[in-house]
Amino acid sequence: MEFALIHNNQLLLGPIGFNVRMINSELEELDLEDRISPQSYTQVPIHFSDQLTHLVLIEKEYPEYNPKYQNVGDFIWEIIKVENIPEKVKLTYIINNKTLDEVKNNFKEQLPSLRREKENKIISLSIKNSEVEISTSREERILLSTKLASLPGVHNYKFKNTWMQIDENDLHYIVSEVDKIVQQAFDWELLKIQEIDSCTSIDQIYNIVLDEQVIRRKNESNN
Repeated sequence: MEFALIHNNQLLLGPIGFNVRMINSELEELDLEDRISPQSYTQVPIHFSDQLTHLVLIEKEYPEYNPKYQNVGDFIWEIIKVENIPEKVKLTYIINNKTLDEVKNNFKEQLPSLRREKENKIISLSIKNSEVEISTSREERILLSTKLASLPGVHNYKFKNTWMQIDENDLHYIVSEVDKIVQQAFDWELLKIQEIDSCTSIDQIYNIVLDEQVIRRKNESNN
């Protein structure tokens, strides 16, 4: 439930939860001796002693809208009275059409997290005639960079599936292969940004496939 505090037919607070401290602070500002308690929500609507101040419930009205092309904006409010006594405040929300730039930005905001998913993989590499598995995560990349920056020599390295002694040449090869995966992810993000920017209509943007894995999972679940 949400509430509104009104005074002299003006909306002072709301929509808010039942915030006792905030409501009592407003009552004090109005020089009223009335106070509410945490249990007072069961008594709403509450009409205070000055007969001008009222704590009432909020009622919200959302017109039908298509979230692909529209979003919910601000509201206009109206005090609903019964026998000239406020009983509730009705909020009617305004529906706004989305702009092309707004939809473009919404799609672009999804890209970094998807790109980070693409960065983090487990890849198989052939080291010293053995197949090893290694993560391309940022943590693993930092560890590899630390090893490269250390003194040349042989390092005992724990891969996902085995331990192995690796030298500087092995490290350069591993870092190079891991970097390819990371670069592919960043290239993907840039291409998607360019694809979004090239769109001239909202429908074109919605036709862009952002996450192929999500689409694949949806298709598999429908079969």
